[in-house]
Amino acid sequence: MLEALLQFFLKLLPKQLKDFWDKHESVLRYCYYGAWTSVVSFLTKLIGENCFALAGISLANGVQESLIPNIINTSISWIITVTFAFVVNKKYVFRSETTEKNDLRHEISTFYGARLVTFFLELGLMALPALFKWGKVGYYLMAFGAQFFILTINYVFSKVVVFKKSSEAKQ
Repeated sequence: MLEALLQFFLKLLPKQLKDFWDKHESVLRYCYYGAWTSVVSFLTKLIGENCFALAGISLANGVQESLIPNIINTSISWIITVTFAFVVNKKYVFRSETTEKNDLRHEISTFYGARLVTFFLELGLMALPALFKWGKVGYYLMAFGAQFFILTINYVFSKVVVFKKSSEAKQ
């Protein structure tokens, strides 16, 4: 569905923008699917925050007790988001067509391993609103802003480490 939406909009582009797309397709595809990945991350955090709120727990109230629920919420969001990101990156961004189980294992382990590094970075960033009592607005601003930072780091990991073999084979 997301790829069909992208193809629909690509057909509407004027020639100059289509040429720009063709020249920078890998990065632009990553940004497109990265934006959708950020939406998944933000929505899963929002749903989790509302679930905790139903239980009477605020994730951004500035007290020490909100750190554990914040870590739980961020962790669940991360698992869902990384799984979504792996599928769309493999299929639509880097167009990796692994036929060997070892190649697929390599992609999965390096993708999740690299994302684990940025997960801990995200955990640190998402703890800041609670530690510094930034409130609900600060929590959401950090959730949004952290995604841009994480997006950039993850592109480099994916391009250089995870899907390097399949990217090089096509060139």
